Amino acid sequence: MPTVPADLAVPLTDQAFRGHCERIYDAVIARLDREDPDEIEGEFSSGVIRIRLLGRLTFVLNHQAPLREVWYAAGDRAWHFRLDSGQKRWIDPRNGDELASTLSATISQVLGREISFVLPV
Repeated sequence: MPTVPADLAVPLTDQAFRGHCERIYDAVIARLDREDPDEIEGEFSSGVIRIRLLGRLTFVLNHQAPLREVWYAAGDRAWHFRLDSGQKRWIDPRNGDELASTLSATISQVLGREISFVLPV
């Protein structure tokens, strides 16, 4: 099991966490808006992004403020990302996966082509 970097345990204020989430959501929606909506589109509503792929799959990106986590569900998998302020990345401490690369990998696999995400911290 991967070790959790000490920086993942640094508490964020509610305001700081919500600011991070807002910037992540803005970046994800902006990236998806550059794609063909018949292949992929993102819809933001009530603090949740629903990513529709090929008109048949929906992946979900949201946050859990009390836990200071960004959650992502793709198919039968789910991740709970926490901010690693030292590395300036969102990491799932259970497996070491990083948010931007996980979004890229899961969406690229469905689309059959590369799509990458750069997320602010």
